[in-house]
Amino acid sequence: MKTAELYESPRFDQNENLSKPGHTERRVCCNKPMKPEQIKYMVHMTTAWVAVDTEDENVVKENGYESQGLFPIGSECKNKMGKEFIFKT
Repeated sequence: MKTAELYESPRFDQNENLSKPGHTERRVCCNKPMKPEQIKYMVHMTTAWVAVDTEDENVVKENGYESQGLFPIGSECKNKMGKEFIFKT
């Protein structure tokens, strides 16, 4: 299992104040709001806050990590991560 640090946009904190009607989700890397139906890509994070290249929680556990779950990632930020860490919804 491969791991990677999560890319964080330099505008992450600034984007905290962005809000739009119906945009109830936040992109994990840039913190921009999005509608649930706009989610196309996810990244699997551990409780140590590293991205993993598998959706299988058992594999994560076998490698000494605990799954934090899948988080939405935007199309621009996904390009900052390795392809093996991005999962289509």
